[in-house]
Amino acid sequence: NDAKSRFLAAIGHDLLQPLHAAHLFTDALAQQLPEKREPVEQLRGALHSTTDLLTGLLDMSRLEAGGLVPEPREFPLAEVLDPLASEFRALAAERGLRFAYMPTRAWTRSDPQLLRRILQNFLANAVRYTPRGGILLGVRHAGGKLRVEVHDTGPGIAEHESQAIFEEFRRGEDAAGQGLGLGLSIADRISRLLGAPLSLRSRLGIGTVFAVELPRVASRRSAPPAAVRSGSAGRTLLLVDNDLVALEALRQMLEGWGCRVLVATDGEGAEMALDKGPADAGVFDFHLDQGDTGVALYERLSARLGAQPCLILSADQTGAVARKPHGSGST
Repeated sequence: NDAKSRFLAAIGHDLLQPLHAAHLFTDALAQQLPEKREPVEQLRGALHSTTDLLTGLLDMSRLEAGGLVPEPREFPLAEVLDPLASEFRALAAERGLRFAYMPTRAWTRSDPQLLRRILQNFLANAVRYTPRGGILLGVRHAGGKLRVEVHDTGPGIAEHESQAIFEEFRRGEDAAGQGLGLGLSIADRISRLLGAPLSLRSRLGIGTVFAVELPRVASRRSAPPAAVRSGSAGRTLLLVDNDLVALEALRQMLEGWGCRVLVATDGEGAEMALDKGPADAGVFDFHLDQGDTGVALYERLSARLGAQPCLILSADQTGAVARKPHGSGST
């Protein structure tokens, strides 16, 4: 079992990379064939289900193998909650559910990526199990603590099942779609890593509240976000990826948005492409050939041509990869 967990944790990037390319091709197909919207949406749904299942298995393997290490820092809760609210408001609307979000200015200290995974599981379950009514995402202040809560008007959970639902491979009888029943188990394990206790209260026929408790820290002034020109049409983008399938999929999608796309598979090719004309921004894969990385390439090109906006992409979910772009000026 230990060997299996280490193996799955190690090959996560290679398993998710072709799925990432498939998602991009599907987006490009939707742009090119608007009359085929229904089968394309079905294909997109199947890919999302496959990705969700695989991500759950890989997360559990990383947890078992000790490969998930928290990287706590101080941050405003809105950094995590605002994007989640936007994402799940749309998902709730698709199912005819109301979605309410109470914004907060509170700050905490935790690992924002791991906290997002916990709340993502809470919200996904709320959407999945609530047949009618609504969902509420908000924060309660309790002394020196913060409690992020997700309320739903679903069927509720019997008291004798309140512990069992956090076990692996436990799913509700009314769960829609595919699933392995790993979501709450993963959330529980992550909460222990973060030292952020989970709580549950529920009434049958009324609804359920899942919550995670976090420390409260003093707020800091945040610099206002830089103005970003909306829209991508007409921009020239430099795309660098050593995976030819992913490169082609992303090229098609970006060209469908009206971008002019320069493509390269390595640093040398990127420099040759830029010799023909400048790019407004870069989109680089993190892992390139011969030990090179998208971050290192961005730094070399910035030193030579001046800094430009750059997006670093990767299916590698390890903390080391997530940290590196922030120190370089790329995203």
